[in-house]
This record gives sequence, structure tokens and C-alpha cells, in this order.
Amino acid sequence: MIIKNIVQIGLLAQQALAGANSHSKAVSMNKDFSLPDLVLAEKLPNTFISGGQTVFEEGRIVLTPKASSKGSLWSQKEYALTDAFTAEWTVRSVKHKGKSVGGLAMWFISGKENDDLKLHSGPSQFDGLQLLVDNNGELGSTLRAHLNDGTKQLSSSNIYDETFGSCLLAYQDSTVPLTIRLTYSSGQNPLLKVQVDNRVCFQTRKVELPIQNYKIGITADNADNEESFELLQLEVYDGITEESMIPNANIMEQPKLLTKVINKKTGEEELVEKTALEMNGGADSISNFDLLKKMNRLEGKILANDIASLSSAIEELVQIQTVQSRKLEKVITLLTSRRTNSGKDGEDGTVIDESFKDFFKMDEKLEQLLLEQQKIREVSKQNAFGASGGPHIDEIVRKLSIWLIPLVALMMIMAYYTFRIRQEIVKTKLL
Repeated sequence: MIIKNIVQIGLLAQQALAGANSHSKAVSMNKDFSLPDLVLAEKLPNTFISGGQTVFEEGRIVLTPKASSKGSLWSQKEYALTDAFTAEWTVRSVKHKGKSVGGLAMWFISGKENDDLKLHSGPSQFDGLQLLVDNNGELGSTLRAHLNDGTKQLSSSNIYDETFGSCLLAYQDSTVPLTIRLTYSSGQNPLLKVQVDNRVCFQTRKVELPIQNYKIGITADNADNEESFELLQLEVYDGITEESMIPNANIMEQPKLLTKVINKKTGEEELVEKTALEMNGGADSISNFDLLKKMNRLEGKILANDIASLSSAIEELVQIQTVQSRKLEKVITLLTSRRTNSGKDGEDGTVIDESFKDFFKMDEKLEQLLLEQQKIREVSKQNAFGASGGPHIDEIVRKLSIWLIPLVALMMIMAYYTFRIRQEIVKTKLL
């Protein structure tokens, strides 16, 4: 039943991805909202408005060029959301590493312009989506996503409570830029996906943006340090790009829940990773409604991890298992029939399936070879004269030894006297 449910979820995910992939055909870049060639540009195009201390230098837009500075860059026009879009910000942070109240925010929001610059040089009360990159939360350096309908005012103290998706992101003091990609597709099965350098930070199908006009922008502030936030490229596409649908083979690291455990006997402290269920006080404090919410989140994570390949692999395994089960049942049936039909001599009866005749013939040939080998061993144990009854080899050796011993002694005596005679002859010649 579990395998069947996983396969069904995988098929649903595959259908959803196929629907999303249909948007990626003939995707074009929207030049009114893109900055693809800042290296070749001499100044900012009139399709964007900069604010704060933002400067354009050496082919990049520096939002915070000095300490305690703020900067922003917004599209001049409003983007009309239809069914899907993809936005890519290529950014980097240099000159600072560590805790900071400042941060970099990317925006996709609607509403009229105002003087509200309280949230990283952007609006604290907005209608739309914000992607925040900072190092001021409890989890350290992260990328977080926040939604607002314009009714709630966010600040640096309560914004982390409004996070609906996040991942750990080491971004500070690196000359290598990061490309943050936001992908959205509307419809019956919407998709909101955030990637960093083609790695999935998070994605969900529980968010649906209203069909209306939106402002696209990026803002930053560096508090009291010299952290320099820079924008190197901005590209906006009227649809879902092929890179947006890369499978989640290398997902980014997600925050973990840790709790400090103290050994009562030794007093030693240890950090142990805990699940959300354990952190809430154990199974006794979890209601059926809480379990249902956790199952819904688990289903969302499964759908978010592009398990089309996993579902096909599971289907193949199920088919192989079914075929093997049928073959095994057939073998058991045949063996049972052989035992039932065995004769009084103990010999096996006839085999019903013709495909097993070669197997049993091979068994019989093997038995004959074993019998022949046993006969050869018995024959080899017999003496060299065969079974007709000649003298045993031990008797022949004993009789030969009786004659050889005196002959050896006689030869030794003759050798001795020969040696003595040679010595006498040598002495005689010397005299």
C-alpha cells in the first residue's frame, strides 16, 4: 500500500512537472526588466530607477558602496503577471564576514510607491514576495522567503517568524557571485521555486500569487560595517526556463533542530539533533490535526523533490518482483508434483514442465560421473599386478633388500683395499 501511494504521488509530480515544462517552450527574455550586459553598459538604462547611495561602476551596480549605506534598484515599469515567469539576480557580498544587521532583499511586489524604506531599504509593509539574504537570524547565514498581503508590517525583529521557505547560504566575503533564481507558475497546480546556482533552496505548490502588476527590484543596507552588496546581472523571462526545471539532485542544506542534552550523572553537555515531533514534547502532546499537518508537509516535500525517476524505478521493481513471484510459484508447484508422483523405488516421477528436463538430465549425468570417479579411486588402490594375485610390492622390496645389503658391504670392503694398494704403489715410486 505504501509503495502504491508513493507511485501515485510520483505520477502526480511527473504530470505537474510535465505541465510546468510546457511553459519552458519558446521562453524569451523581457528586456524592459532585465540587465544582462552591465559590463558593456556605460550607464544604467532608463528602464530602472536607483535610490539611496547606489552607484554604477566597472560593470556592476553597488548598492552599499561604503559603511552605513543603503541602496535600491527598481524597475521603471510594472511587470504584468500572466501564467509564469523566471527572475534571476546575480549578486555578491564582499568586504565583510560575520554577524550583521544589514542584508540584501529581492522583491516581487505590487502597490504604489511610498517612502517606506524601513526593511533593508525596502518597504516594511508590502503586497507580494520578498527574498532576504542576511546573517542576522538564529540560523546564521541564510536565504529566506516572506509573503505579505500588505496588512502586516514586518521588521528585523519579527520577519524571521514569517518565513515560509529557507535554506542555509554562505554568501559573505566571496569574489564568486551567486545567481538566485525565482521561478513561478500559476494554474491549478502552482509552483514557486527558488534556486541558488542551479541548486534547489526550496520549492512549494502551496503559494499562489494574484494575477496583477508587480514591481521587480533589489535593495540592501550594510548597517554599521563596510559590507558591499553588488548586483552584476538581472534577467527576467516571460515563462519557465529549462534551467528552472533541473531535478533536485543537489539540494541545499536546510536548518536543523538541535537541543542541548545534559547527562545527569557526569554533567557533560551534548548537542543532539531532534525532530519536530520530539521538540514539541513527544507523541503524547501531538493531536490528530497536528499529525495531518505534518503528513501534508511530508507530501509537499515529496512532490517538491521531483521523484519522477524514483516512481519509475519503483514501478520497475514492482514488475520484476511480480514476475519473480510467478516463477517461484511455478517451481514450487513442479517440485511438489515430483514428490507426489515418485515411485516406490524412491525415484522421482515424471516432470510436468518440459523446460526442466534438461536440468534433471544434467543432475543424472553428474551422478554418473561421481560413480565413475569412485570406481577409478578403488582401482588405483589395487597393486600394480591387478586383482589376479601377484606378489605385493612390499614383499618384493623386502627380498631385494636381503640381497642388496651384503652386496653393498662387499663393495665397500673392495673400495677400502683398492685405496690401500694405491697408497703402497705411490710410496714405492717415491723410494
